[in-house]
Amino acid sequence: MAKLPEHVLIVGGGIIGLSSAHFLSEAGVQVTVIDQGKIGAACSHGNCGLINPSHVFPLPRPGAFKNAIKALLKPNGPFRVQPTLNPQLYFWLLRFARNGNLKAMRHAGWARHHLLTFSREFYRDFISGNQIDCDFEERGCLFVYGTKHTLDEHDQFDAMMTKEYGVGAEKLTGDELEKMEPAFLPGVAAGAWFYPQDAHLRADKLIKGWRKLLEERGVKFREMTRVSEFVPAQRQIKSIEVCDVNSNATETLPCDALVVATGSWTPMLNKQLGYKIPIQPGKGYSLTMPRPEICPKIPMILEDEKVAITPMASGYRLGSTMEFVGYDTTINPKRLELLTKGATKYMRDPVGKMIEEQWYGWRPMTPNGLPLIGPTPKYQNVFVAAGHNMIGIMTAPATGRLVSELILQKQPSIDPKPYAVA
Repeated sequence: MAKLPEHVLIVGGGIIGLSSAHFLSEAGVQVTVIDQGKIGAACSHGNCGLINPSHVFPLPRPGAFKNAIKALLKPNGPFRVQPTLNPQLYFWLLRFARNGNLKAMRHAGWARHHLLTFSREFYRDFISGNQIDCDFEERGCLFVYGTKHTLDEHDQFDAMMTKEYGVGAEKLTGDELEKMEPAFLPGVAAGAWFYPQDAHLRADKLIKGWRKLLEERGVKFREMTRVSEFVPAQRQIKSIEVCDVNSNATETLPCDALVVATGSWTPMLNKQLGYKIPIQPGKGYSLTMPRPEICPKIPMILEDEKVAITPMASGYRLGSTMEFVGYDTTINPKRLELLTKGATKYMRDPVGKMIEEQWYGWRPMTPNGLPLIGPTPKYQNVFVAAGHNMIGIMTAPATGRLVSELILQKQPSIDPKPYAVA
C-alpha cells in the first residue's frame, strides 16, 4: 500500500476488533467495525477474564498430545473430539501433534510473551486512566494441583518460565495454599504455583466500556451485518459487500484497508481471503453466578480438572473444558457439570446460590498456539487478526497495536514474523 489508509473496515466486534479499532482511531484513522451478531457477544463475552503473563506456553507442548489421547478415553473428561468426516480437523490435529516439542514450545513462548507482557501493562493504565468499570484486579493467579506428582511436573516449566521469560512463581504446599486462600477445603489440594503478576477482569464489562470510549472517539459500529463478498481491485480490496442479518438487505461498504478479526469464524471467509486459515473452533463453557458466601480472593486454575475459577467484584465465574465438535450451538449439560464438579472437589463453597448465565464460546485454535496477525498473501491491504486460542483477551492490546503499525506502515514494536499468516 503506497498511500496510507484513511478509512479501515474491521470485520469482527470482539476484543481483538475493538483493540484494533482503538489503536487505529488513536492514530487518526476513520474506523468502522461490523459484526454478524452483537458487539462482544462471542468469546469476548463469557470467558474467565484472566490477564495472565504466566500463559506463555501454548497448548501444544511435550506430552500434550499423549495427554489428549488419554483424555479422549474418558468420555466425560475435559478434552473431547467428536468423530467427524471433516478432514481439516484431522489435518489440524496432526499439525498440533507435530508442534508438541520443546523447540516449537519455546518459539511460541517467546511470541506469546511479547503479546502478553505489553497487554498486561496496557490494561492497568488504560482501565484506570479511563475509569472503565470492569472489575479489574491485580491479585495474581493460582495453578492448583490435586497430586504431588502433577504439582512437581510443573517444576521444569516454571524453571524455564523464570529463566527465559522472567515470569516466575512461588511454589506452595497444600498447607501454604490453604493459608493463602482459606476458601479451599482442607487437605484436598497437594499444592499450587502462585503467579503474582497475573490479573483478571470481567470481559463483558470491559467490552461495554471500551465500546463507549471508541464511539466517543468517532468509531462507528454496525451490528447484525454479515460479509458476503470482497470486491477486489488488482491486489487490494477496495470495498466489501455485506447484508443485514435480519432483512437480507445488501450494501457495499468502501474501505482503504480491511481487518479480519473474526475469531473462530475466520475459516468461513477462506474463499474471500484466497487462503486456508488453519483455525479450528475449540468449544469452551462457563457458568456465571453471584459470589458464594465463602468466595476465593484469588483467581485459579484447577489444573488436574482443567477448570478456571474467577472471583469478580460483581460475580463469580467457572469456566473451561475443550471440545472439538465443529460449530455446534448446543449447550451440553455434562460439560457444565464438569465445571461444578471440579469446583466442588476443592472449594468450601463451590457455587453461588443461582446460575445467572450458562454460556459457550468457540475459541479460535491454531495448531502451534500462536495467533495469526498480518497481511494475507493474496491482498496487500487485507490483514488477519485471529486465532488467539485461549489468550484473546490476554493479548488483545498488543494485537491491536501490531495491526495498526502494519496497516500504517510504522516500525513494528515487536517482530511480526512469528504471527505471519503465510
